[in-house]
Amino acid sequence: MGLTSILRGFAAMLLIVGVAMIPPMLVALGGAEDSAGAYLFAMVAAFIAGGGAYAASLGRTAPADFRGALIIILLWWAVVPLFAAIPFAAGPLTFAEAYYEAVTALTTTGGWLSHAGAVESPAGALWRAELQWLGGLASLAIAAAIFIRPAFIGIDTLLPPFPRGEKASYSRPLRNAVTAFFSVYAFLTFFAFAALAIAGAPTFDAVVMALSVVASGGFVPAPGGVEAYAPAVALILFPFIVLSGANFVPIARVLRGAGAKGRLRDVETGAYLGILLVVCVLYWILAGAHGADQVFAQLFNTASVLSTNGYLIGDAPPLIIVLVTAIIGGAAVSTAGGFKILRWLVILGRAREEIRRLITPNGVFGRRRVANEFGVWMHFIVFTMTLAILVVALSVAGHSFELAVTTATAALSNTGPLIRLAEGGAEGYAVFSEPVRWLLLVGMILGRLEGAAALALFNRAFWRA
Repeated sequence: MGLTSILRGFAAMLLIVGVAMIPPMLVALGGAEDSAGAYLFAMVAAFIAGGGAYAASLGRTAPADFRGALIIILLWWAVVPLFAAIPFAAGPLTFAEAYYEAVTALTTTGGWLSHAGAVESPAGALWRAELQWLGGLASLAIAAAIFIRPAFIGIDTLLPPFPRGEKASYSRPLRNAVTAFFSVYAFLTFFAFAALAIAGAPTFDAVVMALSVVASGGFVPAPGGVEAYAPAVALILFPFIVLSGANFVPIARVLRGAGAKGRLRDVETGAYLGILLVVCVLYWILAGAHGADQVFAQLFNTASVLSTNGYLIGDAPPLIIVLVTAIIGGAAVSTAGGFKILRWLVILGRAREEIRRLITPNGVFGRRRVANEFGVWMHFIVFTMTLAILVVALSVAGHSFELAVTTATAALSNTGPLIRLAEGGAEGYAVFSEPVRWLLLVGMILGRLEGAAALALFNRAFWRA
């Protein structure tokens, strides 16, 4: 399993989170906020725990196999938020509520208990945006290093711009992935900030939106959303929204000077852009087709929901179409949530072959296009069953079916802002009781896991092997 690699990975996570607390702590000090001491305490706690984990890992480091990699991933999504939640707990939130805020930020869901509460403290707003940014980078690294393999997605696709090493070792590919994506990810974030500031967004708001948009977090500080800013802000946000849901491998290859071509073809980007255009036309028609001036608004909305950012401008399309778009999701190696386009391509490819065989049973069609689709179907089962369980649980808790379906989809696809579209969801996730919120947290984390990996968590034979 590689216990030393697990401890060293956990130490690195805590040290990164501890360093990331410095900017919000400085903002809290500058604004004379009471939370400044909480950030300092949380930072020290993260450094001590991280240092202890690193000291325990000294010596010969054994490579982490898949079980070890899965433990590292779970530590990131479920344990690291315990430290990230400490500053939130210094305010009016209980620690359970603070932990909820930390997880919904780190998974880039952005399903705040209250939007007003999320932006009430500048330090708190910045910390939420930073957690989203870190969660987006982690999503890219985990997908590219571990989950984008034929065993999980059924087909070969464009290889990431870093070595993934031996099949039995997953800790080194994770480290390589973070290193490979960090500079490109940071550059896009800085460019987004500069463009938003030039477009007229207040400096602090530009920082928060830049950190959030590249991570598909959908966090906008203004109570009125994107439309509260100058019209140029939406124009500037749009390309970054599109990029957040696109395949990050060719983006990283181009910006790193490696070229967009790889040994294998990128099958997702064309499909992603095609879906974007088709759904945009559908949104425009269903929203009333109120002239050509509304085309950009619906193109913005399509990209926002498909990339699982989740904020809308102009006339909102019908809720059911928006939820389906969020479930489709973005590219497999992107910061977006959802089912992911690559998996839909595998499923549609299988459907196409089966239909052809039904029409011409004795036909010869060559070799199968999909060599191993077991992982895709496992993810499909876990995704749909989790969605159904969340809907039933929310309905049993006394919420309307519309709110239950919207909230379950928002949590599992990591598109938290969608709750505002449902009746009764304008106040945020504080409308749900604490047990329900714990279920939603499970949904948010499962939304960031591979279906087969999620099932392995409950398989005793997997841990005994």
